[in-house]
Amino acid sequence: MSTTPAPSVLYARLLGKGRTRHLQLLVANADSGSVRRAAEQVGMSQPAATQALADIESLLGIALFERLVRGMRLTAAGRAVIPMARGTLNALRASADTLHALQTGAGGVLRVGAIPPAASGLLCRALPALSAAHPELHIEVLEASGEQLAGDLASGRVDLALCRRPAQLPTACRFEPLADDTPWVVAGRRHPLARQEQVALADLRAARWMLPGPGLGVRDAFDGLFNEKSRAARPPLHPISTTSVPLLLELLRRERLLSLVPRSLIEPFVQWGLVARVGFELPGRFEGTGALLGPESDGAAIASCMGALRKAAEELHAS
Repeated sequence: MSTTPAPSVLYARLLGKGRTRHLQLLVANADSGSVRRAAEQVGMSQPAATQALADIESLLGIALFERLVRGMRLTAAGRAVIPMARGTLNALRASADTLHALQTGAGGVLRVGAIPPAASGLLCRALPALSAAHPELHIEVLEASGEQLAGDLASGRVDLALCRRPAQLPTACRFEPLADDTPWVVAGRRHPLARQEQVALADLRAARWMLPGPGLGVRDAFDGLFNEKSRAARPPLHPISTTSVPLLLELLRRERLLSLVPRSLIEPFVQWGLVARVGFELPGRFEGTGALLGPESDGAAIASCMGALRKAAEELHAS
């Protein structure tokens, strides 16, 4: 039995013999679970697609898909490879978009990644001013999770990422804090507590809540609000917990619920009248968003964007 190739050997094989069409086929097959449908998506015949999958598995020396009676499913090795394939294809697509923008007259391209609170808060304030000051600059915004954005920055899909400080900074990256955040209690406009100027803790305790998603600063604030020290037992909870803004807004509109949401995320929707802020002030702040910058962050477009973001952060702090 042959020995397992070293990582450097696998890397050299992919560089020497791997093709972009292999990556397309891998992703299409993973998504569809069918060689036939994957072949149709990438414009290949089914026999050619079957052979190409066998070639890439032979190249890596391990099965990426388990063959079933009906279709295929990823093996553990396949699940490890697919994120790389997706990331490479996404980076290629982003590069193609950038080249097209430059070919059609853009003076420069800036690709900004942002978590939802940063998109609703800082970017809503900063980007209109940035675009007005630099009309020749083509700006693309990608909204994703902080973990995904760190990968997008490393792969070059985005030029900077607006997110919360990572637990561990990626290699050669730096993080600049921009804005603190604070939790807001919100409800649908027809909720009884939305009509009161001042709401007591007992009122919050009696209401039904949609729990903030785990890992968020507002989740810690929620747990701190209803704990033994405050003598406020946890209120009744809705079975759905989400970080999706559209789902949050729809549930608050349909049902008599409260939720605790970062101000940076929800403030525009309060201003637009889609939801209401409940009159209860929570003490303290938690770390908000900042800019995650890669080693190649000294360009003029990034500098202009950072200037606009710092100004927007000052305005948020003052309001």
